[in-house]
Amino acid sequence: MRPGENLFTNSVVVLDARTGAYRRHFSLVPEDFHDWDVSAAPTLVRTRGGRALMAAAPKDGMLYGHDLTTGKRLYETAITRRENTQAPLTKEGTRFCPGTQGGSEWNGPAYSPDTNLLYSGTVDWCSTVKIADTDKVASVAYGQPWSGSGDEKNLFGSVDSKEQWGGWIHAVDADSGRIRWKFRTPAPVLAAVTPTAGGLVFAADMNGTAHAFDASSGKVLWRAQVDGAAGGGVITYAIDGIQRVAFVAGMNSPIWPVDKKSAKVVVYALGDR
Repeated sequence: MRPGENLFTNSVVVLDARTGAYRRHFSLVPEDFHDWDVSAAPTLVRTRGGRALMAAAPKDGMLYGHDLTTGKRLYETAITRRENTQAPLTKEGTRFCPGTQGGSEWNGPAYSPDTNLLYSGTVDWCSTVKIADTDKVASVAYGQPWSGSGDEKNLFGSVDSKEQWGGWIHAVDADSGRIRWKFRTPAPVLAAVTPTAGGLVFAADMNGTAHAFDASSGKVLWRAQVDGAAGGGVITYAIDGIQRVAFVAGMNSPIWPVDKKSAKVVVYALGDR
């Protein structure tokens, strides 16, 4: 309805923490007709190259790196499948990837100073959207929720079948934006991706499969089933000298076709002790 860029739409806005005064903003998806909003918080790091970096991953399937000193965008790296991203939406239907459910969802990229890599988990699942007739636009009342979809049963389009979904884990150099390694998962990755000082990266997907990767090479070192879709935090901690890693499992949602399970926290211990 508003062609071209829209100020502040899908942006990271920088405020003075003491006064609340506006300082600047970083526009990530200025023209959004795919529901590619910025759902995850950005990550602020000091890179090995000495840059003060802001890394952000919206639902558009990109990882953006910005220099916080100059405000310059350093790179934009694709971290999931992207197809038909500029194709106009039609009444007949337009299929595009990532779909309206991402890309990256609510967990942003994580950083390891040991490897100088940013680690991210993404969704690889496409959507088809049909837009409403122009006369329907004029009849929409103010305050009424409305997505512009011509399919009243699927207000944000229809996703591909579950057999076609998947996900990715990417490791990207924080200074250059180059992909160091990537791993294709059989289900979307919505859960947090957590690197450790021990050279491991932990992640889990919506099929409930937990993984541990070699942080430098991406080699899979361990996997287990956590009994339910993983869509929340993944944390690591130590008690009595034993390192543990905790996964949140059992996510239930009307828009993600997962087996209904009880919510739980699943904890594993590392090592032999």
